[in-house]
Amino acid sequence: MSNLVGFSSLPADTFEPGLPGGSGNAVTNPTNGRNTPFDEQPVQGFSGVQFAEDGTYWFLSDNGYGSKANSADYLLRIFQVDPNFQTPEGGNGEAEVLDFIQLSDPNDLIPFDIVQEGSTDRLLTGADFDIESIVVTEDRIWIGEEFGPYMLEFNLNGELVSAPIATPNFPEFDTLNGQTPLVIGHRGASGERPEHTLEAYELAIQQGADFIEPDLVATRDGVLIARHENDLARVQLDENGQIVLDGDGNPIVTSESTNVATLPQFSDRLTVKSVDGTLVGGWFSEDFTLAEIKELQARERIPGIRPDNTQFNDQFEIPTFAEVIQLVKDVEAETGQQIGIYPETKHPTFFQDEGTLLDGTTPINLNLGQLVVDTLVTEEFTDPSRIFIQSFEVSNLIELQDDILPNAGIDVPLVQLFGDTDNNFINEAGGGFSVPYDIVYNFSQPDFDADDAVATYGDLVTLVPDFGEDVDGDDIPDTTYQDLATEAIFDYIG
Repeated sequence: MSNLVGFSSLPADTFEPGLPGGSGNAVTNPTNGRNTPFDEQPVQGFSGVQFAEDGTYWFLSDNGYGSKANSADYLLRIFQVDPNFQTPEGGNGEAEVLDFIQLSDPNDLIPFDIVQEGSTDRLLTGADFDIESIVVTEDRIWIGEEFGPYMLEFNLNGELVSAPIATPNFPEFDTLNGQTPLVIGHRGASGERPEHTLEAYELAIQQGADFIEPDLVATRDGVLIARHENDLARVQLDENGQIVLDGDGNPIVTSESTNVATLPQFSDRLTVKSVDGTLVGGWFSEDFTLAEIKELQARERIPGIRPDNTQFNDQFEIPTFAEVIQLVKDVEAETGQQIGIYPETKHPTFFQDEGTLLDGTTPINLNLGQLVVDTLVTEEFTDPSRIFIQSFEVSNLIELQDDILPNAGIDVPLVQLFGDTDNNFINEAGGGFSVPYDIVYNFSQPDFDADDAVATYGDLVTLVPDFGEDVDGDDIPDTTYQDLATEAIFDYIG
């Protein structure tokens, strides 16, 4: 995890002398109350940064005001900025523009007309190039731009020293083997509707998705529903794992995918659970029957990122996996489109082995893989070209491959998901986004012996060094996605 160690801000109203006649003469978009044209040229609008001498930085200006059409009077420059970082030890957080390098083509190397074509200096503008990336070496400045796209080679005075170098522009992004890529509506059209609702999935299909992707958790009565997590709403906990209350005695909701926190009939379902080693306070799907789930309405889970979706809060139901399948069938009946489904089992070890119901003692004891296959068979949706099952855990996919799918008489593709492979996200219990949690749980059980390991994980036990072992002596198995991210394991999984 990266932590902010210093902050510096350059005011938006920072200007340097520009072309005669001012800058921004063709700007028509909103300017936050500023009048255009500007008497001088704005400095702000950076697209790249490199280290400079004595703790300063080179900042690359973008092309100006957003397009060729309105940036002909914006000169392309590299600014040297000296930030006074505000840190716990001091600093005022201000920044000073020390100097700039003006980009130009005095030797007429550009093979097309530029805005300053007839001038001696041939200064470059935002209507000539859209500069986006920068590398500074001992004697050169290399800049990548988007209009061409081109690579541009300048000397340290900002003068172009070679003709623009055309770089490949890929209008199509084929898969490695040349097959047409699959377009997957991840959680539906989650940028335009609250995720994991029939409305989000339907919109994704209308927008061209080949597959839709529901995350699946279970209800108390063993029905799969589409939610990103099993917590239907999450609340703030203190450092001791206790629920924090506001001044009115109400829990402080920190995220929610439903309106459950507003419904008094479910106030008694609020609890704290350890999910894959992380304490979570909230309301959990496994403590609700399907009938109770149907009393809830969906909400935008991350309104800070997708604020427009909040207009649809409390309008859509929480769908079951079977209802998602039925949506796809209905689309096929109406349009002839054969849409696929790409379900992910969420926290399968928690649901089958580790998690408990609201009372804290009764095991949930639900096998998500079995529930997925049972639903597929019941709904007669088993075409292997239209269904992939995915998971971040390992043992449940092996169980699907070796037992559940053969016993059901079907064969569908399985996808092993990988989390972080740099070991940056491991919690105190050994779980987190860097770890397949089933390995942590299974190898932490006192009666899970070598025979159990082979029976559960097969050849992974020998292919992965120290598989499931407590290498650092903290009584927690240390196998992570980094250990699995090898060619041998990819070949084995494939």
